[in-house]
This record gives sequence, structure tokens and C-alpha cells, in this order.
Amino acid sequence: MKKQKNIFADLHTHSTASDGLLTPTQLVESAREKGLSVIAITDHDTVGGLAEARQAAHHSGIRLVPGIELSCGWQGRDTSVHVLGLYIDEKAPALQKLLNQQREQRFHRALKMVDLLAGLGLDVAELKERFEKSPEKVLGRPHIARYLQERGYVKDFQGAFEKYLSRGKPAYVPKDHVLPEVGIEVIHAAGGLAVVAHPGLTSDWAAVWSHISGFKWDGIETYYSEHTPSDVKKFAQLANQNGLVSTGGSDYHGEYGKHADRLGSYGLTQELYFDLVSKCAAKGFDIT
Repeated sequence: MKKQKNIFADLHTHSTASDGLLTPTQLVESAREKGLSVIAITDHDTVGGLAEARQAAHHSGIRLVPGIELSCGWQGRDTSVHVLGLYIDEKAPALQKLLNQQREQRFHRALKMVDLLAGLGLDVAELKERFEKSPEKVLGRPHIARYLQERGYVKDFQGAFEKYLSRGKPAYVPKDHVLPEVGIEVIHAAGGLAVVAHPGLTSDWAAVWSHISGFKWDGIETYYSEHTPSDVKKFAQLANQNGLVSTGGSDYHGEYGKHADRLGSYGLTQELYFDLVSKCAAKGFDIT
């Protein structure tokens, strides 16, 4: 997708609370500098950055949308289906319970992958020490990939997945999936909108949509940074046909690799954002 002009709202970003490179405060400040009026912080399987982001947003005059990106899936599927939760109450008991379970599972999975890398002869003692000191953080393959890149074991971030961390590679460890319908239910229990994240990145989209289309979705992430113009058209039509709202965001993680230059260049224009607000209001969901 080509860079957009006059972006008003970015409803998909990541901070250091998960696998982003900017702290929540830095992310909010960068959004303000880029001219955004609304930003959602949607860290992977954690709401740990929202309190800091809320304070930063208050001082900067930008509106914060509290959010999350849940990694979901089902048995027999290799890749996750990601569920964006927007306008959530991060203190909701059902959400907190799920995230505590997810954090523990991801922590142990990450340590298993580190141990496998050590068994391959890689010096990952420092990485393991970092992980063991931070059981409260949502740790995973991106953190490991960056470490391997920093140490020169791979040429780039993606190379770590291709050589070690993808399914079938020597340091891959399967993860326990949260079912998409459970993720949606928890987001609704937290008062939020449940949105299909970046559907255009799903290679077997037709099969996936056939599996998940009957769930209680509220929206589709139509205006996504890596969607082609034909993707945008397709998912806008799909949203309209199914009575769903269209959201949009950059999926910004920081200034590295394919994530560089995304902030402020992808998301929703002011017109699209207030169309989202209007459609939500018509459904009885007030996000003003």
C-alpha cells in the first residue's frame, strides 16, 4: 500500500511493552510529531504500556485508544490469526486473566527456544539472563531474532526466522493458541471492538475467513500498511457486506526493516475515522 496523506488516526502500533522499539511515551510523542491526532497502542498480548501511554497522551494533547493485539489460532494451523481489540478497558477481569495465562506460556516458550539455540552452539547466555529477569514482559521470537541479528548469527531480522525460529527450523517451539472466538469474547467483555487484523497478510485467507466469518467480529483492518489497493477494495467490500466497520493502522514497531517510516503514513484519514465513529455509534458503541 502506498503511503497515505493526511493520516488522522493510526489504530495499530507497538511499543516496548511487547516487541516495539519505542517506549509508550516515545511512541505517543512520535505520533504527535508526525501530525497524528489519534493513536492506538496495540501491543501483542499485553496492556502493560497503556498506563504510561495514557499519561503521555494527556500531556501531548493526542488521543489514546487503548488496545491490544491477541495472537489466536486453532489446532492444525501453522500461523496465528491476530485479533485487534480497540477501545478496551485494560483492567477488565476476563482480559487480565487471559493475558496472565498468555504471558506465562510465552515466557516458557521463549526460554525453550533459547535453550535450543544454546544446544546448537550459539552463545545466548546473555539473552537467557535478560529473559529470566523479565518474566513479567511478553517475550517471544522477535526479541530472540533481534538478539541473533545483534550478535551476527544472522544477517538480518528475518534471517533469524528463516534459519532458526520458523516452524520446521531447529529452534522452533509450537505455541498454545487462544481460539479466535475466545479472543473476541474477552475483548467484548473488556468493552472493546474485536477486529480482524491485517487480513491481507493471510495467504490462505479464503479458508481462514470460511472458518472465522461466523464469529462475532466488529470490524476488519482494511486500511493496513501492507495491503495492496486491491486488498483495500476487497476488505472494504467485505466489511460492508457483513455489517462490519473498517479500521486502519501502520503496525509500526520502530525504525527498522520494513517497519521504518510507517508511523504517520498509514491508517485512517479524518473522514474515515469519523465514519468509524459514526458507524460505531449506530451500533450503540460510543467511541467519542
